[in-house]
Amino acid sequence: MGFDHERGKRALGLERSPTKGWVVLGLLAALVALTGGASRFDAIQIIPLRTLSALFFIPALFYISATKARDERTLLVLFACFASLVVIQLLPLPPELWHELPGRSEIFRLDAALGLEDVWRPLTMTPTRTWNVLGSLVVPAAGLLLSVAYSASTLTLLRLIAALGVLNATLSLLQIIAGSASPLYLYALTNRGGAVGVFANENHAAFFAACSMLVVAILGIRVRQLPGRTWESLAYPFAFFLIAIASLTGGSRAGFAASLGAIVISALMLIWSPGARRGHSAARSDTSWLDQHPRLILAFPVIFIGVVAGAFIALDRTPAFRDILASDSFADLRWSIWPVMAEMLGAHWVLGTGFGSFEQVYQIHEPAKLLMPQYVNQAHNDWAQLIIEGGLFAALILTTLLVWMAKAVIALSARRQTRVLAIFWISIFAILGLSSIIDYPLRTPLFQLVSIWLLLGLSRDLRDMKAT
Repeated sequence: MGFDHERGKRALGLERSPTKGWVVLGLLAALVALTGGASRFDAIQIIPLRTLSALFFIPALFYISATKARDERTLLVLFACFASLVVIQLLPLPPELWHELPGRSEIFRLDAALGLEDVWRPLTMTPTRTWNVLGSLVVPAAGLLLSVAYSASTLTLLRLIAALGVLNATLSLLQIIAGSASPLYLYALTNRGGAVGVFANENHAAFFAACSMLVVAILGIRVRQLPGRTWESLAYPFAFFLIAIASLTGGSRAGFAASLGAIVISALMLIWSPGARRGHSAARSDTSWLDQHPRLILAFPVIFIGVVAGAFIALDRTPAFRDILASDSFADLRWSIWPVMAEMLGAHWVLGTGFGSFEQVYQIHEPAKLLMPQYVNQAHNDWAQLIIEGGLFAALILTTLLVWMAKAVIALSARRQTRVLAIFWISIFAILGLSSIIDYPLRTPLFQLVSIWLLLGLSRDLRDMKAT
């Protein structure tokens, strides 16, 4: 007779997720924060990152159940489809078939010259890089399975993201104070002298700050309706202020714009949010006062930050704003490679070149006029790069995810009580989507983990709404 896994857990009294599951999730968040802020495949930090992240599969697989997985089946299936697509790209193909694939003519001529016509090759044009992408999935997979296994609530996931935002902001400010020689920079290849926080790229740190401000704002709005949360009601305004100040000192133009947008959206969410829940008595007079004036408590940091931002700009203390006003602010390399990107899309949109292959494939298409000391290792447009590397099937997976997200947000916006939540979800995913047009934040493990948690949070909010 086979062993019944679910019955065995019930016999041990472990059929329920532990109440302190957030501690394990916090450990994963801390690990990824300290080692997962770089997008490069050769960053030395990926060795401890992936090795230690794999250990989190142990509690995830132990506590997960069919019921929990069924609740998040859409996200689990989509993630499994993406992982399967990466695996398929690594399967060897007969040479007759491989040579007929689009965009392989140059490699075919090299094979013919070297007598390698009969070599079986995988679909990807850079197998080593694609293997690296497959290995990188251990981090978001651990975050997804662990959150499902512990039935982490939206509040828990958002609190973890807010804590990461505070850590990123604190480290950014300390880096600015200590200067470019500071040992607080976590990566060898980074924007030294800038506010990169836990990341290697200043743009990514700025985008993360913008997302963090929205998370802190919605947490402040949500917890004010819960009894006995006085300390949280006071902590979130200070966290919002800290993150906003750090974002203003950065040199990222796009991140600066995203942060200003996050401040404005936070103010709008505050204005449109429902009043504090009535009916629970306060244990102390200060709690009662907070319950009676929730908007005032949350509005103070938003108004104050607006004044500070205006002062920073007026006193020319915002490097990013100076760059926006510069005459050559958009005359950089990412706009020059658009014609090359269009050519690559036209050649590889069907099957793709293989995940992680962009840098090498770009060199095949790179015109002589763009040869320069700077090199292109990413497309700086993740929407286009996803199709170039993953082809039509990757676009189909992305489209399915976007349709699911749109349906969830529309459902939340249909009810007055959850309309502010819909504004939050639209705004934070808009920041991620727009930032991916000009950069590649989602190629960092930390952003991948946070994105997984945001998607789970959206799913939980939708399910909670349907249950009421």
